[in-house]
Amino acid sequence: MTVIGIDLAGLPSNPTGFASLLDRKFETGLVHSDEEIVELCSRSSPDLVSIDAPLSLPARGNLRQADRLLIGRGLRVFPPTFASMKKLTARGIRVAGELRERDVRVIEIHPRTSGKILFGTAERLEWLSKLRKEGWGVGQEMGEHEADAVMAALTAWLHLRGKTEEIGTAAEGTIVIPRGPL
Repeated sequence: MTVIGIDLAGLPSNPTGFASLLDRKFETGLVHSDEEIVELCSRSSPDLVSIDAPLSLPARGNLRQADRLLIGRGLRVFPPTFASMKKLTARGIRVAGELRERDVRVIEIHPRTSGKILFGTAERLEWLSKLRKEGWGVGQEMGEHEADAVMAALTAWLHLRGKTEEIGTAAEGTIVIPRGPL
């Protein structure tokens, strides 16, 4: 089973983190264009792709129900319509749509939320250290985008094992989060 995690950048000129997970081993890198992202995903024939970006807009107002519910749990997410999030949201919707047109399953995740639930911290270096200690193949050198993509891939892996919950509604979109610690 192969899953892919994507830490999508708002603009193609900025790096997007990419992580594939197979047999508890992560392969990471940075990509840029929508075409590169879609092609890498399609070529891998993943069972699931998880994207760190809003993949839908609120029916009204600035927040989707999923966003309100996570904020209510004390988790920090930005509204999809927030000024700095508009380009990311538009790109997330576009990339997810292109993947779905190729029959690739896609979910929305939030890596810092997943990290807090799984490891009790939003600190990326601690996630990676704890994964290594638990026998996961995680590279030594990676930046924040790749670390977020690792968490996205891990969340997708957990989702396929029924160890997540979907927050939100089908109409406005859901965010997938882990049910508890790893």
